[in-house]
Amino acid sequence: MRVYVGFDDTDVLDGPFGTGKLVRHFEDRLPDGCVLWGVVRQQLLVNDRIPYTSHNSSACAVIDIAEPSLVPHLIAKAIEHIERESSAGSDPGLCVAREDDPVIPRLIELGRLCTAKIITQQEVRGSVNGTHVSGHGAPMTAS
Repeated sequence: MRVYVGFDDTDVLDGPFGTGKLVRHFEDRLPDGCVLWGVVRQQLLVNDRIPYTSHNSSACAVIDIAEPSLVPHLIAKAIEHIERESSAGSDPGLCVAREDDPVIPRLIELGRLCTAKIITQQEVRGSVNGTHVSGHGAPMTAS
């Protein structure tokens, strides 16, 4: 089964590395039974009303897992990773969805919207129907 683990806003301008590297480093923390398939970068809206470092992008680790019972452990590892590795002063967020999650089409739609307009955390939480979405910094206002 494939699981998508999306990370956003984990870096700051003078930080040691950006979100893409943070996500690629997550491979070293994957639980047994999980294998990184790849990392996908998502270009988000570049707008003066959105604080960003250089490009305003998020990244998603695409992970193959041996069995669905590993998802909660994968989420716990991702939270631990984002809280340990995110730059001080960043506003990190996490979204985790299984490939069979019925909300996938809505997540794809939200991803497309994030390239053209500001999407709030509240809008995301209100439309993902129980899919894991969490913030790990100051309250997120834009994606």
